[in-house]
Amino acid sequence: MDQFYSDCLDRFAVLHNEIKKSFRGLSIEALDWVPAADANSISVLVTHLAAAERYWAVDAALGKTSTRVRPEEFLVKQLSEKDLILKLDSTFEEITTPYQDLEMVDLRVMRQSENRDTEFTSGWAILHALEHTALHLGHLQLTAQWWKEREGSK
Repeated sequence: MDQFYSDCLDRFAVLHNEIKKSFRGLSIEALDWVPAADANSISVLVTHLAAAERYWAVDAALGKTSTRVRPEEFLVKQLSEKDLILKLDSTFEEITTPYQDLEMVDLRVMRQSENRDTEFTSGWAILHALEHTALHLGHLQLTAQWWKEREGSK
């Protein structure tokens, strides 16, 4: 595997570990809690970031047809800590396999968004997946922190 792809997988692994730490030990009630209007629960955030990561890092980056149904990501409820970990682990596996055979030249391949009139390189799609996952890690950490603070004040 090319070093760049190995480094990307390392970053995804680090982010996934931090994501798992952010909700470790939380109840389903905590995972479904929405901290404010127009905010998302931990379950929704994990479901969404896993689907988006798979979409950008695999489907978009490699030119595969996506089966993603984005609106459904925001409707999930009653997922356990184990369910969320399985989503993250499954996503990581789906990224790992195709990256084994990629080379640096593959980063320059131009791709077309399925549902937008935009073009981007495969490299951009991979970097966007990392950026998006990191952004939502911050949201997860804050949501978990607010939940714990809320529970501590009862």
